[in-house]
Amino acid sequence: MNNKKLLYTLLLGATLTSCAEVEICERNHPHQGDVNFTYTWNKPEDKPNRMGVLCYRVVGQWKQVAEVNTDDLTLRLIGETTITPENRPNENPDEGDNTGGDNTGGDNTGGDNTGVAEPSEPSEPTEPTEPTEPTEPTEPTEPTEPGTGTTPPPFTPTVKIPRGYYKFATFPLDNPSIDYSELEQFMKNDAKDYPLQNVGLSYKVYDIKDPKLNKPLAWQDFNPYAKYIQPDVEPLYYDSTVVQRVRADRQTTFEFKPKILSQNIDINFNIVKNTDEAQFKVTEVWAEISGVPTYIKMNTGYLDIKKTSKMLFKTDIKPNNPDDNGNDTNENKRIACHGNINVTGVVNVQRAYGETLADVRKKIYGPGIMQVVIYTEVYNPKTGHTFPQKWQGIINLYNTLNQAKLMKTTSDNKYVYRNGEHGAINISAEILLDGKTVGNIDKGGDALDRWIQTDSDINIDI
Repeated sequence: MNNKKLLYTLLLGATLTSCAEVEICERNHPHQGDVNFTYTWNKPEDKPNRMGVLCYRVVGQWKQVAEVNTDDLTLRLIGETTITPENRPNENPDEGDNTGGDNTGGDNTGGDNTGVAEPSEPSEPTEPTEPTEPTEPTEPTEPTEPGTGTTPPPFTPTVKIPRGYYKFATFPLDNPSIDYSELEQFMKNDAKDYPLQNVGLSYKVYDIKDPKLNKPLAWQDFNPYAKYIQPDVEPLYYDSTVVQRVRADRQTTFEFKPKILSQNIDINFNIVKNTDEAQFKVTEVWAEISGVPTYIKMNTGYLDIKKTSKMLFKTDIKPNNPDDNGNDTNENKRIACHGNINVTGVVNVQRAYGETLADVRKKIYGPGIMQVVIYTEVYNPKTGHTFPQKWQGIINLYNTLNQAKLMKTTSDNKYVYRNGEHGAINISAEILLDGKTVGNIDKGGDALDRWIQTDSDINIDI
């Protein structure tokens, strides 16, 4: 009996002092490893200033996000709920306190490594002081806005994370046009209930009257089926690693080769000027493209084409015979317009049940529609002055988008994804502008998409 008690005591002591279980070991005296990340870019000039890295320990679940400066590859841990730019800690050390979030004591260990302070020498006892009168309780202060109460920890060459087996994923950070809510949900919930492969990014959408939307002042929406995304969206990058091990008390470097999730698209069309009845010059051209999927899966690039939006963008105009500053002139007859956008893709107008192909081509509502607003200065020979005039036209790009082949479909026809990193929408139909109306140069055939005038804000008989 005594032998059994002795054996039980020895086994219990061994269990309490060993580190066989990672969680028990790290809970009592954390074993952490230093990690950092390198990036290889196909186009270094397009890389974002900041990238986020999801650090996800798959056994003994632990999640954290690191913020990486892509210029010098320094990084810092920013917490589980500060992915959205509005929630980022205050960068200004003069505002708020300087606690650095969860990293108490000013270290950069990510919250788990609290450490133990060295014992100090005992001080001489002091004389007892008279008790002071209790102070009146103060009114509670209002909570500060997200991101304003603390300053973030400094960027460092490496950060410490608990040892274990990790999957790392990198994504664009601090992009004000992106909704990170699904990624934040993954950080907050158990991975069994919210798996990483289900996480996607969404574009934020805005109403045409929203002051936060970057748009021309005079814009009338003749295709109001959906809201807008910002015109200056940056490319979306993503990459992930296979599950790899982070060992204690050593540094490990993990390499990313981010792949672009979005599609860079050139949009080209021409304006032909007829100045027989009125002399005018084109000063500015804006366009709107509809059918941009707003949601994309991070790990696959699959798109939800049932949720599409619109994007406004300004075009570059290149007159055939410009003035010395490259601007249009009254005598010039032709202008090439070019726009460039970074989007998830552009999908075509949908064919409803019972509709013929001719019915689809006549639609000017929904995805696959493009609008333009042409700002001009028209010369009035009666007064010798010029006056501004805005012309607006719309076109169904059904044939043009079919030819562009921007999208691909999986073999089981369940998912759609972009066809390559770059695409082009080359509109064969030319806009005929005579200073009074927007028309078409008819090259014949049903295969040509057609421009339709929708609005002109000034009608003056000259």
